[in-house]
Amino acid sequence: MQQVSAKTQSISKKRKKVTYVPKPLPNDPDAVVRLPSVLAVSGMSRTAFLNGIKLKIYPPGRLLSPRCRVWTVGEIREMLAKLKNGCAA
Repeated sequence: MQQVSAKTQSISKKRKKVTYVPKPLPNDPDAVVRLPSVLAVSGMSRTAFLNGIKLKIYPPGRLLSPRCRVWTVGEIREMLAKLKNGCAA
């Protein structure tokens, strides 16, 4: 009889992960969107966007919960307009 380690057992379990699918920006400027939607619209990588937040180039957004940050559509459209015009700050 072959023994199975705890590590092998945990690998074989399927993980129930809820993912957020990016959606296009709504027309309402007060609507909120999550990071995947912001990245999909801007075309930036996650690292580049988060580094831009640290450097105060991009809007920091608001915490919806301890692990969920959101941005208003108005903030994102303003950021995209600045990027299009060539000024990052």
